[in-house]
Amino acid sequence: MADRHDHPDDSNAPRHNPGITEETSAAGQRFKGKVKEEVGDAFDDESMEEKGAGENAAGKDRQKKNDAV
Repeated sequence: MADRHDHPDDSNAPRHNPGITEETSAAGQRFKGKVKEEVGDAFDDESMEEKGAGENAAGKDRQKKNDAV
């Protein structure tokens, strides 16, 4: 069961116990971050682009910490 703590979108803190669920969650975080980066770039919104880059990087970090896949 996931903890009930509120994690910022760009937090690299695990949200689930190590395993497939954490890996999937981290991949989702990366995808969401990449979409924000692309939308920010398309609309010339540097703030959104930076936020997306942070989320993407945090998701990558979470995936590195998880050896499930």
